[in-house]
Amino acid sequence: MRLRGDRGVTLVEFAIVVVPFFILLFGSLELGFVLWGTYDLENATNDVARSIRTGEVRSANLSPEQFRERVCSQATLLPDCANELRVDVRSFTSVGAMQAGGSPEPLDEDGNLQDNFTWNTGGPSSVVLVTAFYPWPLFNLTTAYSISNMADGNRLLRTSIAFRNEPYPDN
Repeated sequence: MRLRGDRGVTLVEFAIVVVPFFILLFGSLELGFVLWGTYDLENATNDVARSIRTGEVRSANLSPEQFRERVCSQATLLPDCANELRVDVRSFTSVGAMQAGGSPEPLDEDGNLQDNFTWNTGGPSSVVLVTAFYPWPLFNLTTAYSISNMADGNRLLRTSIAFRNEPYPDN
């Protein structure tokens, strides 16, 4: 003789399992998009930084905004890239000077993205450090809690490329 009914047990078990499953699923997807966005930013910045290396930026007298537009045109995954991307370009006389000078600190003490970046493409044979920053929006609360590094809960993507300019003619 059965005194208890087992109707609805499957639904209760599913409800217990489905929440952690979807948290893990959406967290994995979002982490994958963050990595994909970082890869996209690296490739776009590296491609456009070649124009500094060859002297094209200097001869065309490109502004930081025009350089940023070129990076954004190469990037395929960065939403609102034209407004959100920040680029810092620093020139040094040697690799040792670059190591001593270091890379820029993009966030202020409150965790907000600064807007005071350098634009110095250097001359022929200069050592140049190009650094690009992009605040990637996070949507999943658990992902935002675990991988955000900005005050607003976003993840700051960062890529740096160091190279020596070619000995192009300095006009």
